[in-house]
Amino acid sequence: MRTRTAITAVLLALAATTTACGGDKADPAACKAAMEKQFEDAKDGKEGSRPDACDGVDDKTVKKYAEEIVADQTTKEVEKSLDDMEKEIDDTLEELETSTP
Repeated sequence: MRTRTAITAVLLALAATTTACGGDKADPAACKAAMEKQFEDAKDGKEGSRPDACDGVDDKTVKKYAEEIVADQTTKEVEKSLDDMEKEIDDTLEELETSTP
């Protein structure tokens, strides 16, 4: 549940980053890195806005980065949950195998 709340907050924060207009000096790599950091900060409850590093990066690219960052994080969370479930199943099976009837 905490993950869903964090992802929702991050989506809202990153959506806000798409409202600014692009300019002349664009550094897409720095923009994406700043957005990734902001995503991590948002999981701790910090609100975000369009990072300064995204000045000059067009809105379409910023939106694409936001989607990629959220998709990557969601994939990581799902994989972690599956790993946790697998470990729990393995532990339960081990307990059943070693328990005395």
